[in-house]
Amino acid sequence: MTSTGAVPLSDERGLELFDAACRSGEPTLVATPLHLRAVAATGTVPPVLSALAPTPPRRAAEAGDGGVALRQSLAAMSGAEQSQTVLGLVRGEVAAVLRHPDASAIDTARTFQEIGFDSLTAVELRNRLGATTGIRLAATAIFDYPTPATLAEHLLAGIVPEAADPIAARLSELDKVAAMISTMAEDDTLREQLSSRMETIVAMWADLHRPERPGTVERDLESASLDDMFGIIDQELDGS
Repeated sequence: MTSTGAVPLSDERGLELFDAACRSGEPTLVATPLHLRAVAATGTVPPVLSALAPTPPRRAAEAGDGGVALRQSLAAMSGAEQSQTVLGLVRGEVAAVLRHPDASAIDTARTFQEIGFDSLTAVELRNRLGATTGIRLAATAIFDYPTPATLAEHLLAGIVPEAADPIAARLSELDKVAAMISTMAEDDTLREQLSSRMETIVAMWADLHRPERPGTVERDLESASLDDMFGIIDQELDGS
């Protein structure tokens, strides 16, 4: 709370302020000391304090770019790299909110409450992640997605929708290959190598999904004995 501008009170000072508030006759009063420079430094000054601690203009780097740079970076990555990048981002912001010097100390499988989050730090994390990713999170995000790992999955699905759909993710990878091929310079040797490689891939796909050919059934019938044939006929008659 000190980092947001709230100054700790002793019992004696708290009672003095309480008595002063009772004597003031004001209908609505908050009697608490504030470190106004710390309040302004948070960048998210509550409206009721805006006259006391005006927020200085934030630099673009501090305000974030709405996730533009992050989306561009993720677009060039594989699915596994995207997951690791967003998880690392969440871990770094969690460490910053909790004032941990090393993000590696954050266990992404533990709940936010277990690692020390409360309502104030939850809002701060929501604001930081929103500025970095461009994803609008609810104030209850740490309860809806209770661990850094699950929150990272939610963010990734919002930033890269196909990440939540494995089929779309695979098609996206093929699109990247197609785009790469379209930009390659004309080269006979390279074209022959690419053609051969793609023919091999297509043949592999065809073999994996080739239906059973009628010739296989015909060969089985040719090798069957008379007893086998009569057994098949009996089964067909019983079934009808």
